[in-house]
Amino acid sequence: MTSTNIDQYLASLEQTFAPERAQGQHAVLQYQFTGDVVGACYAVIADGALHAAPGEHAAPNATIQADFALWQQILAHTVDRLMAYQDGQYTILGDVELALDSDAWFNH
Repeated sequence: MTSTNIDQYLASLEQTFAPERAQGQHAVLQYQFTGDVVGACYAVIADGALHAAPGEHAAPNATIQADFALWQQILAHTVDRLMAYQDGQYTILGDVELALDSDAWFNH
């Protein structure tokens, strides 16, 4: 499911979240988007539960800064997440490993 705005992206996070894969995980992922869709949202994962909301979180573990269209391609697996990161197509501030591993918590 490709999102065309942040509200759709938040809905897709909730729809694709795999709580069984996130058991024991505690993380706050901040997303800052540029490009055709500009804005921010975050996801709080706490031991198999997800809370996703628009805006900025006060204390994220990792902040992903990406062009919204690129991020949709990464989620659709048409662009490799790790290669795009290594190529500097998007940035991660904070816990890079956590941000890269967080893909396993979702059924994209």
